[in-house]
Formats: sequence, C-alpha cells, structure tokens
Amino acid sequence: MRVTNHMMYTQTAQSLAKANERYMNINEKISEESSIVRPSDDPNGAGQVLNYQAENARNDQYEKTMTLAKNALDYEEVSLDSLNTSMDRANRLLIQAQNSANDDVDLESIAEELSLIVDSMADLMNSKDANGNYIFSGSDSASPTMSKNGAGEYVYGGNETQNYAQIADGVSIPVNDTGKKVFQDVWTRNTFTATVTAGGATLTSLVDDQDAYDKFVDDNYDAITPANNTYTLSTTAGAPNSYSFTDVNGNVVDSGTYEDGNAINVMGMSFTMDSAGSTVSVTLDTPTRDNVLNELNNTISVLKDSNATSAERTAALRDATTSIKNTQETVGTALSEVGSRINTISAREGYISSKETSNTLAMNEIAGIDLSEAATELQSANTAVSATQSLFTRLASLSLFNSL
Repeated sequence: MRVTNHMMYTQTAQSLAKANERYMNINEKISEESSIVRPSDDPNGAGQVLNYQAENARNDQYEKTMTLAKNALDYEEVSLDSLNTSMDRANRLLIQAQNSANDDVDLESIAEELSLIVDSMADLMNSKDANGNYIFSGSDSASPTMSKNGAGEYVYGGNETQNYAQIADGVSIPVNDTGKKVFQDVWTRNTFTATVTAGGATLTSLVDDQDAYDKFVDDNYDAITPANNTYTLSTTAGAPNSYSFTDVNGNVVDSGTYEDGNAINVMGMSFTMDSAGSTVSVTLDTPTRDNVLNELNNTISVLKDSNATSAERTAALRDATTSIKNTQETVGTALSEVGSRINTISAREGYISSKETSNTLAMNEIAGIDLSEAATELQSANTAVSATQSLFTRLASLSLFNSL
C-alpha cells in the first residue's frame, strides 16, 4: 500500500489529538479532584453524586436557617430571664410593703422603686432583635408589644401568630412566643363580693387562703349560668353560734360553729361579723386576665394613696403578688419551650454535620481520585504527547530525496 503524505499527516494528527485529549482529561480530573468531571465519565455515578450534592446544598440552607432561628431564640431567652429577675425584685418589694411598721414615706419609696421596675419590665417586653423587630409581637414584628392606651393602661399591640423556621424537610419549629400568651393573658387574683342582705351585722370579708379559694373557683365557677356563682352565708345565734354556707339550690357546702368577732373560714374565704342572725350574699367574681404591668401600677397607686385603708392596701399587694406569680409561671413555661427548641436545633445541627460527612465520603467513593495514581497517569499521557509530537516532526521531514 502506498503511504501518501496526506495519510501520514492525518494519522499523526489523529494520534496527537487523542494524546492531547487524554492529557487534558486527566489534568481536568486532577484540577477538579474528581474522577467524574462530566456525566459521560460515569452516567450512573454522576447521578448519585448530583443527589448527594443536592442534599448537601439543602442542608447548607437549613444550617443557615437554624443559625437565624437560634439567634432569635437566644434573644427571647435573655429577655425572659431578665424579666424574671425584675419580677423577683418586685416581689421582694411587695413583701417588704406588707410590713405594718411602714409609714407613708416608706410606702412611697417602695412605690417609686416599683415604678422603675415596671418601666424596665415594659422595656423588656418590647425587646427587639438585631434587625429591630419586636420579639414578642408575633408575626406583626413592626408593632410594639406593649404600649399604653388613652387610659394609661398597658395593652398588647402584636398578634397571636408565631413565626416558624423550617429546619428539615417537613420539620418546622416556632422561633418566638407572643406577648399575648406570655404577658397579656395572665390570670389575675380570684376574688369575691360579699354583702349583708339580712340582719345588722358589720361584715369584713377577704380571701384568706388564695390556693384554696382558687381551687374552689376552678371547681365551681359557672361561666354559662352566672346565677350559679352566688352563695349564701347564714348565721344563727346560739350557744355556740352556728353558720351555714349554701349554694343557689340550697345545698350545704359548709357549716360549723363560730364566735362573734372571730373569722368564719369557708373554702379559702374569711368572713368576720360582730353579731349572729345575719345573712350574707356571696358572689364569685368573674375570673379575669390582665398583664402584670397594669396590676403593679394599680398597686403602686394604692401604696401612694395616703387615704387608702389597710384592707385596700392588703388587697392591692395580694393582687400584684398573684399577678407576678402567675406571670412567672407563663414566663417559665416559655423559657422551657425555648430551651427545648434550642436543643432540637442543636440536635439537628449535629445530624446535618454527620450527614454531610457521610455524603462527602460517599461521593469520594464514587467520584474520588487517587492523586498519586492520577499524577503517574498524567506523566504517562504527557510522555505520549511528547512522543507523538516528536514522531510527527520526524515524519514531516521525511522525503524520497533523503534516501538518495
């Protein structure tokens, strides 16, 4: 067969192109540190690698979301902790105010400090995050959580919608708690109203045992039929005097004996009368909710009022103490939930970190490259290119005249 110059150039050029292509492929794999640079290198392996990469990308986004969520929860936790500390201080002042040795000047001083604490507590309830959003205003984060209305009372200004963060496929957690739940919808102290309806006794009544009375209200208060919330205390003169406490249907709830001037204690309520033979109508007051700021301000007003009676001051102090107690319970619940959410995020972060490591190992198994082996192959390919180029140069210089 006759070897033409065209055939010689064509075959040599093809060999050189193949050698160059092999060299470039190996070099590209080394640069990418992967044996699969394009799907054609390993179609099945390339598909698996893409799946692992997509999962890692989703996990990266979830990690960013979890960081933001944890920051939001950290802000809430700090605010609630500080609020709890403020309420502890207010509670100590309320206990101090119950000392009968206090004069008007002492009570005024206590009231002034309580006013400062109320301002601090209001500020904490209006805490903002790093972006200037109100933490406890629900999804309406641009509105102040607590503000004063025209009557000077604190009212909730946000909504009742919690913000959520998605931390995994199908998994979302709340990243805030609304002030409506934590601050505003807090039960105030349960009370009752007592009025002498028959007889000439002078009556003094109060809640003597709050826990016992709260249980009585919880078990018996009828929100549907108000008439069922009215009871009757009847006293009869004798040796000794006797009393009977009955419901609206005449059923005896409690009964016993007593002495004029001594307290009659019934279901946490205390009634003191100076003479027997009287009838008292007792109505359970409607349970209400209000924020601790208003309850404290009401108490402060009573403490500053030099004309307030001892009974009025006692009732006001008990109102504030109960409000603080109930608010600390809701704050404690919120703190517990915040802690649980932070733990959930931390656990999820640990899982994602392990998952990413696992995915990376799997991708290395599928598309990993042995650099030392690749370097040897690259050197071999480079040698082949050089040899092909040298051969092409020699063949290009061949001529029949060279043999003559």
